[in-house]
Amino acid sequence: MSPATEQVTLLDMFNAIDQPMVELPDELVPYLENVVEHTDLPLGEKLYTARSPGYDQPGEASPVDLLFVKTNRVGNASLSAAVLDIRIGFDASGLSLVGESIPKGAFVFPTVRVVYMSRAIVVDEVNELNAVLRGYGITEPMFPLPNVMTAHAWPQKFTAVLSWWVNGGELPGLSISLDKEKKDKPDSPDKDIRVPGLPVGFGPVEIAAVRRAYDKKKGLRIFLVGEFRLSGFTFQLDGLGIVVPLKGGFVPKPELMGAALDITRPKPPMQIMAAMRWAGGRDPEIAGGLVGLVRVTTPAVEVLGAGGFFRATEGFNSVFLYVEALLAGGRSLFGPPPFTVTGLSAGFGINSSIRPPTAAQLPAFPLVSRLDKAPPTPEDPEPDPPTPMNMLDNLAGKAGWVRPEDGSYWAAIGVQFTSFRFIETKALALVEFGNRLNLMLLGRTSVTFPRNADVGGRVHARLNIDLRLAYLSDEHLISLDVAVAPGSFFFDPACELTGGIALCVWTGGRRAGDFVISIGGYHPQFARPAYYPTPARLGFRWNPCSRVVIQAQGYTALTPGAIMFGGALAARYEKGLLSAWFTAHLDALIQWKPFYLDIAMGVSIGVAFTIKVWFVKVRVSIEVGINLQLWTPPLGGHVTVKVWFISFGFDFGSSRKGAPPVPWSEFQMQLPSPIRAKPEKGLLLDVDESESEAREAAKEPLLVSSDGFAFSTEAALPASVIRLNGKVFATAREKVDIRPMRKTGLTSEHIVTLGLDGEEFTPDPKLWKLGVIRRDLPRALWGKPVIKPSPDEPGLEPGLFTGLRVEVPGPDLSPGLGPVTSAALGVEPQAEGYTPLRQADAQGPTPIDNPDSVGLIVDTLAATATRRSAVFDALTRLGAAPGKDTDGALTDYARLVGRSMTDAPLTTAAPAPSTPTVTR
Repeated sequence: MSPATEQVTLLDMFNAIDQPMVELPDELVPYLENVVEHTDLPLGEKLYTARSPGYDQPGEASPVDLLFVKTNRVGNASLSAAVLDIRIGFDASGLSLVGESIPKGAFVFPTVRVVYMSRAIVVDEVNELNAVLRGYGITEPMFPLPNVMTAHAWPQKFTAVLSWWVNGGELPGLSISLDKEKKDKPDSPDKDIRVPGLPVGFGPVEIAAVRRAYDKKKGLRIFLVGEFRLSGFTFQLDGLGIVVPLKGGFVPKPELMGAALDITRPKPPMQIMAAMRWAGGRDPEIAGGLVGLVRVTTPAVEVLGAGGFFRATEGFNSVFLYVEALLAGGRSLFGPPPFTVTGLSAGFGINSSIRPPTAAQLPAFPLVSRLDKAPPTPEDPEPDPPTPMNMLDNLAGKAGWVRPEDGSYWAAIGVQFTSFRFIETKALALVEFGNRLNLMLLGRTSVTFPRNADVGGRVHARLNIDLRLAYLSDEHLISLDVAVAPGSFFFDPACELTGGIALCVWTGGRRAGDFVISIGGYHPQFARPAYYPTPARLGFRWNPCSRVVIQAQGYTALTPGAIMFGGALAARYEKGLLSAWFTAHLDALIQWKPFYLDIAMGVSIGVAFTIKVWFVKVRVSIEVGINLQLWTPPLGGHVTVKVWFISFGFDFGSSRKGAPPVPWSEFQMQLPSPIRAKPEKGLLLDVDESESEAREAAKEPLLVSSDGFAFSTEAALPASVIRLNGKVFATAREKVDIRPMRKTGLTSEHIVTLGLDGEEFTPDPKLWKLGVIRRDLPRALWGKPVIKPSPDEPGLEPGLFTGLRVEVPGPDLSPGLGPVTSAALGVEPQAEGYTPLRQADAQGPTPIDNPDSVGLIVDTLAATATRRSAVFDALTRLGAAPGKDTDGALTDYARLVGRSMTDAPLTTAAPAPSTPTVTR
């Protein structure tokens, strides 16, 4: 052994032993002492041990032991491994809030170990590694054994392991990955870890599980999951635990990231359920705050409310409040039989945002389905009510519906009503504004037949409908979504109804012009874009008995590239070893403009039974079916026949050649206005109507603002080249294709010419903002020609050139004057009277209208150029010239006069020049 006498860092040590792949950060251990190189090892083996007393605060830092080994005796490959053993010795009796109830030594965290592996190894290989160390005389530190938290293996690179003991028994180590390559990945959600030995109780404290996490700024974090009961109140342990920093000495610190209070009073006549939680800690967007909810139920009314106040990590405050009130027993507040109101709700949010729900998500949206309701599922149509903590998480947790957002505001108002006592509806109007504009009308309706069914009586049918009508400005989307909600049936509760309808139109952005109308979904082979809605198949599933299942489904959809429809019918019978089935389907896909049709249909019937011979079971299946596929134009098809285990097929008619090309004269009829120029911003809207009409009659340009005017030119067909004043401004990567015409590689030029006063004007690109307009256009029109349209291709051709946007430079403003005090704006009152030059009578000739006065000013400015130059020369000879660049021709000023004077100035006769009198 050869110990080092000087202090060295981790980086120094690993560079010295030629192990740069071990990237343990220096902040783990600032310096090492007693670094020992173990010699007399087999060839290729390396072993180093070291120790660090801690940091500069004796008695506070945790001592660290380091071991590094490189060996070929573990597994079938070389292995480099290191372990840092840090003795932290934290006792849970030092925790906040509950520490006094935990006996000293009953709940402890003695050590943290940071494990490095150059490759992944399993439990048997860890045992082999420790055996190698014992053979070298090393007993501490040793490598801990992996457990179920890391799939019984140590992964490659870094893992932290926290040991913990409960009532004298050691529990499986808490493993946390420290892989640097995962630093940009989102943190995984917290998961409860329940191991043998938990839950454990210490008086009023019960610890049921723990959670582990790694915070790159704070270090290793361990949270206790349980509750603390005091004087009839139950406090949920939310974020109570310890933090072990990876720098500063590994000194563990108790942490209370949040606390929750759960109050329940189930006794009538007034039942109360309330919950309140300290927000933040585990939420990276919230520095702190409170969120809570309450439900009060009396024989007459039920009131539910939720609200929160947050301080965001970005420094702004956020608040929201939502309340709903319902009359008990379905009694009405007011209204006639067609509209009997039974409940009201309202809410608002400041610096708060609501995630827009789809129609299928309305059963889980708490502002519509009630705060205390769990969303039903086909497997569990009547789930148990959620706990208060789950309700808070669902409403305002990290993945909740309401989130803080600076500059965003929302307001909601809702009503619950019945119509003639058999249609029950809850509607909510929700508007969000500020950073975006979202307008939503959300509703849930339930219709029951017969209308006056007694409680417990037979109900013949029930239809539950969820609806969303929305405009979402972020997505430039107008949509209508309708979904058949769980619990819908017809004649028999076992006959479940399903389905959905979606209509979406995108009005702007890169998806401008795209739309979809879908009833029941899409063609099975259609590659749905990720932003398209996904309505459920329209149909039913009926189980009249345990042996029979009958199912029917249908759909139809329209997109910019295709229209599709289809359906399927299936029935199945099973009893013991015998089963029989029947299926029929139809799927059609139609390309329009030009027309092309592809239809697939089929029917099949079969029976299967199982024969048992001695100890062998043989399954025999007999099936007869036929499938037909048709296409046109030209007309052709393919037939497939199956009889038992024999299957054959044949073609008829024409082969697939696709739709015939269309001429340009027919194709251009599909296009809107070929080209348009429009102002984007800066158009003056308060111009006098008569003046606008006069300018339009004279074919003069529009009046626009000099501060931020922009306009665009855009065509209905894409361009491969955009030219500005005859020069190429931009060239597309690919030329233009026209699918209906069977044309590809076409050159299409979008030509823009700018002029000023009748002359061509070239804008300065440093001052003017010029940009190409790109749109996603229908691939059915602008895609490459294909023989057979594929149902799985996207509906839009992305990023095609359609125009040019031009924004003129704004005015060059001088620096501001700064703050102006009220004293500077004060006035000194003067006695009333006439000013010295004021005269009661008008002086001089009377001004008259002169429609040619603007032209007269322009001509005068040009005509005086010679005389002004003579005056300038005379002043120069006298040495009194005002400076260079003051003897210009004033042509720019003359042009400015012609453009800026919207009304002709009045004119008057100039006074006759006076003759001076000379006195001798």
